[in-house]
Amino acid sequence: MPGPPTLLLVGAGHTHLHLLRHADRLRAAGWAVELLAPRWFDYSGVGSAVATGALPLAAGRLDVAGLAARSGVRHHEDVLADLDPVARVATTASGQRLSYAVASLGIGSVTSDLGVPVGPDVVTVKPLAGLQTLAQRLGPDGAAVVTVVGAGPSGLEVAAQLAVRPGVARVRLVDGGHEIGTSLPAGARRYVERVLAGRGVEVLTGRGVARIGAGSVVLDDGAVLEHDLAVLAGGLAAPPLLAATGLGDAAGAPVRATLQHVEHDDLYAVGDCAHFTPAPLPRIGVHGVRQAPVLLAALEARGRGEDAGAHVYEPRRHFLSVVDLGGGVGVACRGRWWWGGRAALLLKRRIDRRWIESYRAAGG
Repeated sequence: MPGPPTLLLVGAGHTHLHLLRHADRLRAAGWAVELLAPRWFDYSGVGSAVATGALPLAAGRLDVAGLAARSGVRHHEDVLADLDPVARVATTASGQRLSYAVASLGIGSVTSDLGVPVGPDVVTVKPLAGLQTLAQRLGPDGAAVVTVVGAGPSGLEVAAQLAVRPGVARVRLVDGGHEIGTSLPAGARRYVERVLAGRGVEVLTGRGVARIGAGSVVLDDGAVLEHDLAVLAGGLAAPPLLAATGLGDAAGAPVRATLQHVEHDDLYAVGDCAHFTPAPLPRIGVHGVRQAPVLLAALEARGRGEDAGAHVYEPRRHFLSVVDLGGGVGVACRGRWWWGGRAALLLKRRIDRRWIESYRAAGG
């Protein structure tokens, strides 16, 4: 007699962690739940603070294997190398072939190369495993010069935090746009500009880059900026694997409001790796968090033979975001409202700590 159909969760991001915590509900709906993911999950909310040494690695790390075991989920400690949506088979980097009835992709994002050559020694903000090498690359002493390319939230966090880190002599922030932090309200941008100026960060806007290397950045006008280390924070893109498998492109795997792939009803995609076709979404963790209960309800309905299409993701117009500027301060924004200072960062720390601890309590 055949067993229950397999639900394969690929990746252990915000959405899939929620499904792991509620694996008993999925089993009750008739699924055999399996997970394909590395052992550790590193939380992006504290990624820059961990990378610059302001917080320890443990502050943002979850034991995915422990959470899967506690949840009764079979865990394949590996990463996805290929996926055939017609045969419904996922192939891992080690060559294992995993058959499924339904799969969900939550494989995150990578840093965009901005369409220019990027040297292998350049630190990128995503995946987080690369960013976490930043502190050790700088070392405990010295007087490093660091160039940060990209003035979005991640670039602002890294530049501001490095400016108050011992061992860093000079930080410059380069962006091709005409102002920094374009996703922030105007007042919040001015607040960040004052913080950066007060810390001696050299901000170069309207300067596109032609090449980013370990020892220098070449601008599109031919100017050369020398440094000891470069950090690329030039926006996020979906993993190249999606284009290689024909499941998407740099924008992500295209999904409907139901979070199902537009061409494959048995394949879902969530978080940063998904291209939400009803309306473009910024690549921020809040969407992965809010998609989680929608996907859980859809899969429960599907397992019971009910209408899963009734469960759709409806993004909220406004959400709270906090940029960690280091030195004990941050800037919090929700819509056009914002406030900066110590209270903003304390709020962020409390939210991040509560989220991480909720999964540790569940075995992560």
